[in-house]
Amino acid sequence: MKTFLLRWLLDPLTSLLALRLWYRERSRRSYDAAWRLARVMRYPDELLYRVHGHRPDDPGGLLP
Repeated sequence: MKTFLLRWLLDPLTSLLALRLWYRERSRRSYDAAWRLARVMRYPDELLYRVHGHRPDDPGGLLP
């Protein structure tokens, strides 16, 4: 199952907020980055999960 669809099924409110953020800043932010930002906005205690594995110098954190 695609990540996009899985996110919409598991947390539609975060996905809706991410869609709004992405639409507002389309040229500067990908939908994936907007979703992670929306997730942290809704659940601030997950900031450590957002940072882990999403650094450009961390090849193990990239999704296939």
